[in-house]
Amino acid sequence: MKKFLAFALAITLFFTACGGSTAAPAADPGASDSSAASDSAAAPAAPADDGADAAAPKRIALVCDEAGTQVFVLMMIEGLREAAAQFGFEPIIVECADSAAYEDNIRALVQEQTDLIIVGGWIGGDALNKIAQEFPDSAHYALIDSTVEAENVKCIAYREQEGAYLIGMIASSMVDAGQEVFGAVHVNQGPGSWKWRYGFMEGVKTGHPGASFVFNYVGGYNDPVKAKEFAILQYEQGARFINAACAGGDVGVFEAALERSFYTSGQDVDLTNPNNPYIVSSQIKDTKGTVKYLLEQYFTTEWTHDNEVWGISEGTIGAVHITHDSPNPIHERLSGDVLANIKQAADDIRTGKLNLTDMPAEEDY
Repeated sequence: MKKFLAFALAITLFFTACGGSTAAPAADPGASDSSAASDSAAAPAAPADDGADAAAPKRIALVCDEAGTQVFVLMMIEGLREAAAQFGFEPIIVECADSAAYEDNIRALVQEQTDLIIVGGWIGGDALNKIAQEFPDSAHYALIDSTVEAENVKCIAYREQEGAYLIGMIASSMVDAGQEVFGAVHVNQGPGSWKWRYGFMEGVKTGHPGASFVFNYVGGYNDPVKAKEFAILQYEQGARFINAACAGGDVGVFEAALERSFYTSGQDVDLTNPNNPYIVSSQIKDTKGTVKYLLEQYFTTEWTHDNEVWGISEGTIGAVHITHDSPNPIHERLSGDVLANIKQAADDIRTGKLNLTDMPAEEDY
């Protein structure tokens, strides 16, 4: 057994910066976009020997959800392109419309003799686990944001609860005494979401031990309309800090915060915005750095399948203004003393003095 995301302007700038052609194994995203769709029982040819054609660049694929406004995905794509410029490989980006598309697309990439297939996101984990075991010697495989059983898949997961704890402490500092309702809008209710919710609740309780929480789930990764509706409902129930944790839907929470004057935070990258003072921080989850790390390992060291789990101590998880600096102003409620207290908590997590690794199951919390 193996051991182990103005906002619209930012997205526009991202695509401007990352423009360029991208090879892909399919004409259109989704299940139907598996290129050269073939008999799934046909065994793919083994990759050409490294010395057979020294001039041929490696083919490296990232298989992920449809990017939309998901910074989690957008940053992985940026990392792949930057690494391609550095190492000279052919980058292939395959966006999947739904979970069923992952298996078709991964299988097509194997059949096309792709050298390394990176699946970005837990939703593709089952498909990767299956194909990596079916064709163990036909490609190298990696998974970001989850782990699987296949021994030949390199997995990198995260301790998101650590960054969420810091956001919870920030949330606790942003609201007045007596305001005990806190909210959050998530994609779904599952094990991954539980890490975010658990850390957030624990952080809030450091300053508001009697806090109550309202959670809603949009059920998709790019639904700002529903996310905004849920945020407004939570505000009407008394929440004055509502954590945005719904991927591309976060922009809907930000719009609601600006309209209703409640505080919020983003996720994955620095989404603070001088034009929206209610976004007071962001939980950092460095998927761009993760992709670049994997590719550096692939091209410069001996490739291994050892799993890794990253958090604050690795510099991959954190919170804006606490573990990661920002060019945007710090809200006046986050005084020097408040920031120092939260930074100390981050240090305690980093050193192990504050242990958030041993989480209770959701049903036992």
